[in-house]
Amino acid sequence: MKILPYGNNCLAKVELSAEAYHKLLGLPGFRKWKDGTREMIFRPTANNITYINENWPEAQWLDGTQQHVDDFIKSQLEAIDTLNKKEIILEDDGSYEYKTKPFDHQRQSFLLSREKEKFALLMEQGTGKTKVAIDTIAYLYAKGSIEAAIIIAPNGAHLNFVEIEIPEHLPEWVNYEGWVYSSKMNKAMQESLTRLNNKKDLLKIFSFNIEGFTSDKAKKIIEHLMAIYRCIVIIDESQYIKNPSALRTKYLTKVCKPAKYKRIMTGTAITKGLEDIYSQMNWLDPAILGYDSFYTFRSHFCTMGGFENRQIIGYKNVDELSKMIESHSYRKTKADCLDLPPKLWKRWKVQLTPQQRDIYNSVKKNFYADLGDKRLTALLGIVRLLRLQQITCGWFPADGDDFLTPITGDNPKLEAVRQHCFDTDGKVVIWARFKKDIERITQELQNDHGRNAAVAYYGDTDIDDRMPIVRQFQDPNSDLRYIVAHPKAAGRSITLTACENPIYHSNDFDLELRLQSEDRTHRIGTKNSVTYTDVEAAGTVDGKIIRALRNKKSIADLVNKDPTNFFLEELED
Repeated sequence: MKILPYGNNCLAKVELSAEAYHKLLGLPGFRKWKDGTREMIFRPTANNITYINENWPEAQWLDGTQQHVDDFIKSQLEAIDTLNKKEIILEDDGSYEYKTKPFDHQRQSFLLSREKEKFALLMEQGTGKTKVAIDTIAYLYAKGSIEAAIIIAPNGAHLNFVEIEIPEHLPEWVNYEGWVYSSKMNKAMQESLTRLNNKKDLLKIFSFNIEGFTSDKAKKIIEHLMAIYRCIVIIDESQYIKNPSALRTKYLTKVCKPAKYKRIMTGTAITKGLEDIYSQMNWLDPAILGYDSFYTFRSHFCTMGGFENRQIIGYKNVDELSKMIESHSYRKTKADCLDLPPKLWKRWKVQLTPQQRDIYNSVKKNFYADLGDKRLTALLGIVRLLRLQQITCGWFPADGDDFLTPITGDNPKLEAVRQHCFDTDGKVVIWARFKKDIERITQELQNDHGRNAAVAYYGDTDIDDRMPIVRQFQDPNSDLRYIVAHPKAAGRSITLTACENPIYHSNDFDLELRLQSEDRTHRIGTKNSVTYTDVEAAGTVDGKIIRALRNKKSIADLVNKDPTNFFLEELED
């Protein structure tokens, strides 16, 4: 057989006996007959190359086609190297200076993957994959391999990456500057991006929310960045691109193709079935799985049935797929991480809507705000703290009203809680301060997951119903997946260890209540580390409250030190 270039594909010339004819028809990837001839056009994917080498070991790869074979062999050798290194504990050679000391599994994954061009960090939530990614960015920058890092993450998480994770883990010897994309791109943001692009001798970090790529503005920016920088591109929570037919998946696969270094990060790469993994690994590097289309991948690993044979009813060749992924990834669950601390904390930052921000700023600066014919005033510092927090939760606490008026439009904190519940396997406790929030969150979760899936546990919950709620929540076979609770009602004396990923929609000012509520999910009976997520409206009082709680300070004490101007000083960013 002779193999020649044919555009982006290859052309196979072979004496076509009946046997050879049927063999060519067996190529697993894209192939078709050249018009008017008996020569086969095929795409030089890993599976096609493997098939040809097995059936025609004497094949001659001519006029540049040998490069496809060389690339395939390189990929195979890298896969073997990764598998061999996984069998040993890697020793740190001291060539990289960490800012924060890694746990054993973080060090192993960093040393295993830092030289790899394409790699998947399939590490469960709370196992510290973000730190591994940041250390990789710094390592590649120090080597001169990259000039910039492009982060693509869910809304809010993209902000956390730059504002929280990078300052915490990026070594101080790295001179860097970050830029965060917003759907509300204005002239000032565009000018800041231009200034950053014009700067020399520093690592540039650009962060995008994955939802933003429905916008032409985000697309234009990332296309420009991809064209001018040697960069690493990281998709955090890569299950967001698991749908191969989604426009977002197709666009990101195409636009990020030129990047030499890529990472995907997720603890839930497969949320529905094996088909979920295809587009994530295809974005990373098509050579990993070796299939040039989702449908050829599906036909090899999925059993079809149902109406018109269009439904996936089972899986096959699972061990083969597992080996493909294993050679280009690192998997770690919380249950595996005996070196992790028992408690972990993270923040989920969201942006207020423009209307929320206007009301918030008016109360902060002028001590009052108007919404239609309603007015809110907050002259005392302790009252202003309460009102500002209610505004971040989407409420307008008008003077004289016995109820909270919802601020119309989106509710970013509520959406963060809903997304957390969609993304989290297992049961979740949602802590909230305000009665109206508890009722609204419960209703939304019932709408999302079914009436029996969520229940409120707060002051209005009948005393006789409380322990049955706890028993249902602790029962792994129960339909009850979500408890939306107030710390005063549910924050003491009960056990909620069925939850490993609680989330705080809003915090009470009482440090004792926070600590007590944390301990509901972390006590005797806890089997794994517990990750606590705080939802924080960026640039608001939320951050001050969370910081004070984490620093073991009393909010009331902080306010009392200077009740007149405490907020004006503390809320400046």
